[in-house]
Amino acid sequence: MADKVVDITSKRDRHEHKKKEAKVEALRRAFRLARGAADKKPSRPWHKRKNP
Repeated sequence: MADKVVDITSKRDRHEHKKKEAKVEALRRAFRLARGAADKKPSRPWHKRKNP
């Protein structure tokens, strides 16, 4: 019976950590947008572009 013990607190801690990370990322994104910096991928350098 001892094999079926479930540690609920560790699962809850992981879930809470993910929620906190998501909240922090949302705040970072909001501050970036407020500053005027867009969420863009960095563009590729001109010498690595394919010729059309």
